Amino acid sequence: MYAYLRFESRRLIRDPRLLTFSVIGPVVTYLILSGWAGDGHTPATVMIGLAGYGAVAGVLMVGAAVSGERASGWLRQLRVTPLPPRRVIAVKALLASVNALPPVLAVGLAGRLQHGVELGAGRWAALLTLMWVGTVPFALLGLALGYGLTPQIAQSVNFLVFLSLSVLGGLLVPVTYFPETLRRLAEVMPTYRYAELGWRSAAGQPPEPRGLLVLAVWTVVFGAVAARAYRRSAARG
Repeated sequence: MYAYLRFESRRLIRDPRLLTFSVIGPVVTYLILSGWAGDGHTPATVMIGLAGYGAVAGVLMVGAAVSGERASGWLRQLRVTPLPPRRVIAVKALLASVNALPPVLAVGLAGRLQHGVELGAGRWAALLTLMWVGTVPFALLGLALGYGLTPQIAQSVNFLVFLSLSVLGGLLVPVTYFPETLRRLAEVMPTYRYAELGWRSAAGQPPEPRGLLVLAVWTVVFGAVAARAYRRSAARG
């Protein structure tokens, strides 16, 4: 398992999409949309929403990559190794979650330079940790899409899922601007509960138990779907 982890880590580091798609895009979006600060929304609130937007984008990138691996026959190679599906999924999900760190750091730096956002070392550390760990359900979702869809449609579906989750979860526009029905829907979205980890951490508050429960449920659901999609894909290969 550790050899597989090292192998996948090297592949991740060499992937240029991490910089262009999940770092540069969210920073530019933050600089454009940072005017949302006001009306009860602090610069830190907007910064964390856009950092979450970039983190989810980076983590879901695994879907398109995994779909390509299927087409290249890589899953057939993994199938003949002693690695069980749950370990393959765990390694992929762990490395996918690492994609969350660069956009959070980059948007955080932009917030510091653009609006002077200052949280203190302890809160920055808590923010970074929670926004890394909180991406696990999205990593599993990306794997489910990658293992379950063909390369021809995986990228398009991945983008639509990402955009829908970002909008409905209030990452691009604060949910207080939503009508009541959409506000209620946002509360069960994993993206909203994920960003909530960052918002509460920046305010010096512990995670909200109901939010943790929502994320845990989505993690279990996405994990089960990803494992099933992997088995079916490997069997077809």
